[in-house]
Amino acid sequence: MSIQDPGEDRSENTHMNPSPKWWSRAFARLRAFDLREWWWVLLDYFEAHRRARRLLYGLFTSFLLVLVLWIWVYPWWAQRNAISMARQWIAAGRLNYAAEAVQKALEKNPREPELWLLAAELARLHGQKSMEVEYAHLAAQAQPRNPKYALEWAGAALRADQQDVAAQVLATVSEIELARSSIAQRLLGELARRQWKLGVAIDHFETASKIDGAVAIDEIPLGLCLIAQADPAQRQRGLSMLEKWTADGEWGANALQILLKDAVQKGDRPAMAKWADALRVHPRCTVGDMPNCLAALVAADAEKYASVIAQLKHAHLASPETAAQLIGWLNQIGRSAEALEWVKTLPEDAVRRPPLAVSEAESLRLASDWPRLQAWASQGDWGANLDFLRSAYGMLAARSMGDEKQADELWRKLFDHAQANGVHALFSGTTVFTWGMVKEAEALWWLVAEQNNNLAVDALGTLARHYQVQRDAVGQYKVFNQLHALHPKDDAVTNNFAFFAALTGNREQLAEQLSRENLARNPANQTYLATHAFVLLMRGRSAESLRLIKPMAAEAGKSSAVAFVYGLALAASGEKTKAKVLLETLDPATLTLRETQVIQASLSD
Repeated sequence: MSIQDPGEDRSENTHMNPSPKWWSRAFARLRAFDLREWWWVLLDYFEAHRRARRLLYGLFTSFLLVLVLWIWVYPWWAQRNAISMARQWIAAGRLNYAAEAVQKALEKNPREPELWLLAAELARLHGQKSMEVEYAHLAAQAQPRNPKYALEWAGAALRADQQDVAAQVLATVSEIELARSSIAQRLLGELARRQWKLGVAIDHFETASKIDGAVAIDEIPLGLCLIAQADPAQRQRGLSMLEKWTADGEWGANALQILLKDAVQKGDRPAMAKWADALRVHPRCTVGDMPNCLAALVAADAEKYASVIAQLKHAHLASPETAAQLIGWLNQIGRSAEALEWVKTLPEDAVRRPPLAVSEAESLRLASDWPRLQAWASQGDWGANLDFLRSAYGMLAARSMGDEKQADELWRKLFDHAQANGVHALFSGTTVFTWGMVKEAEALWWLVAEQNNNLAVDALGTLARHYQVQRDAVGQYKVFNQLHALHPKDDAVTNNFAFFAALTGNREQLAEQLSRENLARNPANQTYLATHAFVLLMRGRSAESLRLIKPMAAEAGKSSAVAFVYGLALAASGEKTKAKVLLETLDPATLTLRETQVIQASLSD
């Protein structure tokens, strides 16, 4: 073994073979480090250096502020900003941009009621009343204890003519909130007015007026109810109240519309001429008001009508669109012959293209000039967007002339086009329905209803109203079966589905399950209770049904749903005399034919 020279470089050797005691020295140094000692040193430093202390406080405060802003303030600001932007887009008429802003905001915060109210407003502006109700419902669900959103939901339901839903929602609001809210009083008043309970409606509108003061939004519906009273003093009060608002820039047209309609109903010719002329020149007179004004002038003052129509004919020569508008008004007031004569003075090349081509076709239809209509529908250039109407008019003319082969050919063409265009299908269905072609209308509506899009709800709503008028329970079941598939969480839709399923003997087990769950979610809802009792009754469990509905017996005079089910349950238990008295209070016009059959069968020996 060689001995290394003391002056020899050992760096490499040391690196390759470190001392086994190095970690012991590091541990010793770590143990020597006293954290508390260093903490006191740090505190002494900040105590001695005021600027450093202030800097530390500032940094700590800034950190907390940033944290609060990030967790609470920024989401709130982003949400408020989205709502503000959406309202600005709505005000500017850019509804598509507003819808996009609301949708993005809802994806981040689906529990914000104000966003759902904006969605409801957009649905209303698009004419989608059922969707407006659904979105307002979601707003109310987001904050169930806030009466503001319940009232918004009830208002949307009334605008959609869903009176039962509106009544049920208002019933969930406390008496104290109803009494101190002018909005609630107006809704209650409007609900009572539509049910022709004018005395109750007047009381509610009077209460709203006391809360708000003398404002048009309360006094115009109040005046509408007062002029329907038999008491001359009350009627005169209503007329004076409405007349007071006729010059108002915002509400004047509403008051004039009511006064004109009342004058027409009463046959008051001087008033008809006065209010028709005033409404015609009001800044808020709508396109829909003009036919009413012209019809009133025709009946009340022929000379004034002649003067006004001459002015309108001259003014509406400005473009084919304005000319078509005037022809439409003449058609609506039964003066299609006058419209056809005026069309002869218009440029022929413009008349053979939309919109004038369609306007003349409508004039020929109203005049029942089928040969000319058939010829007119086979010529000219109606454009790709309106060629489906050419098929519809041609089909009507051919069928009216007995040419079934041509009518069937044009119907197939119309139906094929409707399969590719839901908007045209919906419009075509409504159009041919007004012509009396019910079978074809139903086929077109169902074509849209079976598509999973927004138009499907509109088509199903149209079908529901149609089957309600027809008193067709099977049709109603088909509609609500489809609606329930589209909106399974909508309690009102679920209730109707369960009722008509049980009534028609379809999907009875599911109907029982859904009606039970619906009642569990809404235990105070009389209609839902009556539906569940009815489902049980139709499933042969009459004793169970009677136990469920009997506590509601006192409500039978107020609720037709309760009266119907309670009467049937009584009849099933053998109390047919009592049941007959109760069931005979129901208006047959409000029942489907199947319901009347069920009543007759329950009372038979």
